[in-house]
Amino acid sequence: MLSADSFTFAAEPVGTPGPAQTLTLTNTGGADLNIVSIAIVGPDFSQSNTCGNLVAAGASCSIDLIFDPIAFGTRGGSMIITSNASDSPQTVKLVGTGMGPAAKLSTGALSFSSQLVTTTSAPQTVVLSNTGDEPLAISTILVTGPFSSTDTCLSAEVSAGDTCSIDVYFTPVAGGAATGTITIMDNAYPVTQTIALSGTGADFALSLSPTSNSTTAGSTADYTVSVTPTGGFSGTVALDCSGLTAGVSCSFSPASLTVGGTSAATSILTVSTTASGTALPTGKSRPILPFGLRIRPLGLWTLLLLGLCGLIAVRRARGRWALAFGAAIALLLGALIMPGCGGSKTTTTMVTTADTYRFVVSGTTSAGPNTIQGTAYFTLVVN
Repeated sequence: MLSADSFTFAAEPVGTPGPAQTLTLTNTGGADLNIVSIAIVGPDFSQSNTCGNLVAAGASCSIDLIFDPIAFGTRGGSMIITSNASDSPQTVKLVGTGMGPAAKLSTGALSFSSQLVTTTSAPQTVVLSNTGDEPLAISTILVTGPFSSTDTCLSAEVSAGDTCSIDVYFTPVAGGAATGTITIMDNAYPVTQTIALSGTGADFALSLSPTSNSTTAGSTADYTVSVTPTGGFSGTVALDCSGLTAGVSCSFSPASLTVGGTSAATSILTVSTTASGTALPTGKSRPILPFGLRIRPLGLWTLLLLGLCGLIAVRRARGRWALAFGAAIALLLGALIMPGCGGSKTTTTMVTTADTYRFVVSGTTSAGPNTIQGTAYFTLVVN
């Protein structure tokens, strides 16, 4: 026989055990009462007893029950006594109220839509409410994965019935699915609250077919460049090649690709090699005299000055002196006027020698104030 079939405990602060309440168990039968188990259901209650495994006929024992709430609000539990009595098992209902802070999140998961790699999304906001009756103190907000946060929670305690907010951002570093978590540490129960994070990074990948080709000097080799979107990428990708040696050039058709959806966009890369040739560089002087003769700019001004002096001398002098002065002017003019071939140099272009070359194809697209780039390597064998 039990002295009570239920207990209601006084309100206690979370984490603080209250005073014990005692239940008496009496064996009213004519034989020994064998106790099989005395079990508590619920994390907020505990018991200690003097019953042991056997209660003699007409004897009694006591069970002390303690309420130690682990969270705010109404807390329930029970005690189950199993024995050889005819009415076994016997259940005692347990109820108590926990006082303290209580953390409640507006959501336990955030999902971000496709976001271009290296760029940051608009924020998504999580509201943290204190549904308890004491201040909520948040000690740490830890973010993992390609996510970040700003908040109003760490600056001060959150009063009972008040809220704070956490703004979450997604900055993918690679194309495809990304995951992370936000873990909040506080003085509520449980001491950690977790938010699951997910998002998709939008990017593109470059590939070439074939990755290796061959040709002879003076000929060309073609490759197919494929740009494949990942994670919902959509945009224009400009193509270029680098690492080219002298005598080798490349071109794309088309030079940029509009990429989107799930299918790859392609361009033809043509690599040109050089057998031999010459080139005449562009000079600053221009032929102004017959027969391809050139005159230097400084010589032109000198010639004009000497011509003026010559006119004056001719007017003032006669005979041998005028003739001598005219001869001097002619000699100086011959020195200043140069043949057309003397104003430029003939250079020979670099010949593509027989060898194996490794070059790089790159694709770039705008990513806010920056750019993102993908690369692929290819080989050219010149025979």
